[in-house]
Formats: sequence, structure tokens, C-alpha cells
Amino acid sequence: MIELRKFDLNVEKVLENWEISHAIREIIANALDEQVLTNSTEIQIYKGENGSWHIRDMGRGLSYQHFTQNENKEKLNHEGLIGRFGVGLKDALATLYRRGVNVEVQSSNGKFSLSMESKENFPDLTTLHILVEDKQSGIVGTDFALKSVSTDDMDAAKSFFLKFSNDSLLETTEFGQVYSV
Repeated sequence: MIELRKFDLNVEKVLENWEISHAIREIIANALDEQVLTNSTEIQIYKGENGSWHIRDMGRGLSYQHFTQNENKEKLNHEGLIGRFGVGLKDALATLYRRGVNVEVQSSNGKFSLSMESKENFPDLTTLHILVEDKQSGIVGTDFALKSVSTDDMDAAKSFFLKFSNDSLLETTEFGQVYSV
């Protein structure tokens, strides 16, 4: 029998106004940051045969330490990244759980899933936990599998990024870039 360790995210219910697309946006942002940090191949976003949406990067692989809220010195000292503090991932997972999306994560560092569990020594209080399976999955990078996500939700999440738009770059100036809409 595989032993699961419980990692308390210390989250009850948060971000009532966040939609599924906002949560997925955070996962995509993390994958894009990992791609830049590791100079790895393009991230993949696709619908699997079982209907789950996958967001996959080819970086170093998510580990349980990434579920803490903590300034990431590597990200703080690197230009062109989106995330910085470890808040987005926890918020995304809490929102997805709240909205009934089943999340399964595989990385080179283990497998992760979500569950509401009693806090240790406080049985009257339940919080969101990551269930950590230390078994090596043999994959490179990190693969988020999201069940019960519609194509509309995924398209809405991708629309937050110019990278996934069909807009054309018209001009680059000292102040930024201008795109057609």
C-alpha cells in the first residue's frame, strides 16, 4: 500500500469571486515561469483522451516544498517572470477544489492530489491539504491534469496571455509592444 503524506495548505474557503479560468491562469503562469527559468521546451496545454485538460512543463518538477507561501529568490531576481511569492498556486488549487475540479499533479518529484482534512490536533477544523505520494512518476517536468474543466474555461484562462492570442505584433518601442486586436 502506498503511503500518502498530508501537507496542510491552511486554506478553508477563499476567493469566492474567482472562476475556474482564474485558477487555471495561475497554473499556466507557473508553467511559463518554469519554462523561462529552465530554458526548457514550450509548455503543453491539451485535452487528454479521458477528457482531462493537461498543463505540462518540461522543467525541474513540482515538489511539496512549492506548496508553501514563500518569496522565491530565483523568481525575484529574474526579469520577465509572472509569479514571485507562492500565493498563486495555493489560491488556484483552493479555487479549483471549491469549484469541483479534480486536480491530479505528477512530477519528477512525486504525485499530488487535493483533499479536505482535519487540521492536526484540531479535529473540528478542516482545511485543504495536498496528498503527497513520494513515488517517482518517471516524467520530466510537471503535469497538471484537470478533470471537469470545459473548453470555454480553458480558452478563457489562455486569453489572459498574449502568447496564446492570435494578435499580431505591430511594433516594439522603448515603452513596450503594440499588438493588433
